[in-house]
Amino acid sequence: MNLHFTQCRVFSGSKTLYLYKKMLIPVLLLASVSSKGYAQSGQRIALDELDISKVYQGKDRPREIGTRAEISIDKSPFTGGLHTRTDSRLYLVLDGKTTTFSARVGIDDRSLRDARAEFFVIGDGAILWRSGIMGTSDPARLCQVSIIGIKNLLLKVSGSSGQMDGDRAHVDWAEGQFIYSGARPHTNWSPEDLALNRHLPEPPLPRINGAMAVGIRPGTPFVYPIAVTGKHPIKITVEGLPTGLVFDKTTGIISGIPEKRGDYRVALLAKNRIGTARRILRISVGDSLALTPPMGWLSWNVTEGLISATILKEMADAFVKYGLRDVGYQYIMMDDCWAGGRDRADRVFPDTVRFPDGLKPIGDYLHGKGFRMGIYSSPAAVTCAEYPGTGGHEVQDAHTWASWGVDYLKYDLCSTPRDSAKERYIRMGRLLEQSGRSIVYALGAGDEGPGLPIDAHAQVWRTGVDIRDQWKMDLECGIIDCFDEQERFARYQHPGIWNDPDMLVTGIDGKGASANDLDAKGCNDTEYQCQMSLWSLLSAPLFISADIRHIRPSALKILTNPEVLAVDQDILGNPPALYGARGDLEIWVKEMADGSRTIGLLNRRDQAAAMTIKWADIGLKGKQRVRDLWLRKNLGGLKTGYSATVPGHGVILIRVSSR
Repeated sequence: MNLHFTQCRVFSGSKTLYLYKKMLIPVLLLASVSSKGYAQSGQRIALDELDISKVYQGKDRPREIGTRAEISIDKSPFTGGLHTRTDSRLYLVLDGKTTTFSARVGIDDRSLRDARAEFFVIGDGAILWRSGIMGTSDPARLCQVSIIGIKNLLLKVSGSSGQMDGDRAHVDWAEGQFIYSGARPHTNWSPEDLALNRHLPEPPLPRINGAMAVGIRPGTPFVYPIAVTGKHPIKITVEGLPTGLVFDKTTGIISGIPEKRGDYRVALLAKNRIGTARRILRISVGDSLALTPPMGWLSWNVTEGLISATILKEMADAFVKYGLRDVGYQYIMMDDCWAGGRDRADRVFPDTVRFPDGLKPIGDYLHGKGFRMGIYSSPAAVTCAEYPGTGGHEVQDAHTWASWGVDYLKYDLCSTPRDSAKERYIRMGRLLEQSGRSIVYALGAGDEGPGLPIDAHAQVWRTGVDIRDQWKMDLECGIIDCFDEQERFARYQHPGIWNDPDMLVTGIDGKGASANDLDAKGCNDTEYQCQMSLWSLLSAPLFISADIRHIRPSALKILTNPEVLAVDQDILGNPPALYGARGDLEIWVKEMADGSRTIGLLNRRDQAAAMTIKWADIGLKGKQRVRDLWLRKNLGGLKTGYSATVPGHGVILIRVSSR
């Protein structure tokens, strides 16, 4: 049957997608027939073996796949599949040699009583199968479709809970699978996501970014990419490396194993046709790590139980492609849900579906691109999401992580008995020091007290509860709530030990998983920019938790401003001081290593407000040169102070110097 489409509209919520076809498309429409009518030769792959983190759904993101998704339709449990929410879309790329898609579909028992939904399988713009409208009391329906010759497949569900405006029904593609003889099917972003222009223009002059003080233990592997922005091509030269380290001009990465203790001043030079940039990188070979706050990506707020080898590799590629490595981000981190279990020798291993080749190849891949690999665990027997923890297996696990190439451990309190928590944290710190790798140690230490990082030889310490993608919340923490927790811990922070107010939510846009629990609606760009300003003033660890693979350009611009990141990465690591407050209007000042000061004018109000800072009030005399860090613009020399209108829930960030 030959069908010719000039324009096919696929309705999805309030959006209409226009799919243009320029040639005849052979489509075989078969629906609701016995599986005996299909050719069953070829390889099989379950839907939940693919990267379903790319699914779009009307509320948050999928969190678990396979058996942990706990799929149940009309009180009948299913062993695996995709549990999602209406309205949802998942796009797949095929090579025309995938023969069959099948699944059992229906409304999950978690939905409200009068939920309604309809399932669609759409291939190359044509509806191949539809379920008809289903209710909560309907048993699962068989979806079995021939997709021979199809190149682009869309799995779509429309519907609602029927109760609350804006709420979404829970729906399932249970036991979904493909039969294919050619290339393995893979998921893709929606046309809207693919159309995003994420390539941001850079100022032409070269600029060297990132941490300018790095700690490494002697005899352990070192990897450090030179972070440079500017018009390419850029020639980079490096002089003064300690013995054991080499610079690869092709990749721009310093790597190797330094043997001799000492502080080394390494001269970096970046040159293009426009100009030249110079910086001094201090490599300290000794006992100290994380001499500036770690920067990277952490999986929890968006991907949760979907974390996989595919996501980690694609995230690293996106960090390179969209310039995040060039402004200093270095860590790619797995949070909870990566573990599969323990073998007969009690060695922990990763989930074999999501990490079919194990984790060492992932570590090698990340290191090859200049990144460091992070992992998550707990001192308890199980983690917060009830995956294997280290309890009773600390020696084995520290050795195993090191063999995989782990560079960062997030160690969460979870169900650890309080009477033994401190002892367990301290023990793991000692084991990491003996692991043969320079593993940065981050504690989710609950209320154990600010002295614990010192005792445990840790470098990062969580100071509060989990952040949510909202300005302010009654439960847990919004952006401003997490910031307000920091003042009482400021005096405990110094280079090598950093207070952590939790992840950056910039760019999640209300579409996270845990980030949008508790009815967190998401933030606007002013609020996201405010978080980036406040975290940089705090010298906080900067871990992005949005999905960089399809982030909005304006959010990416917030996350990659090198002048704001330089405030966070300043080698003094000073916290800001509150110099003036008038109700909801506050002025925060941070002293910088070069003698300048970074000033944040914070407006907590919902509406814009005029704010003024006088130089005399913060101990400055005479004319000051002022630069707006978000505008990346010099404002000239100002004699007595600075005034501006600050947007509601916003920060204006300026850097002032008498020179």
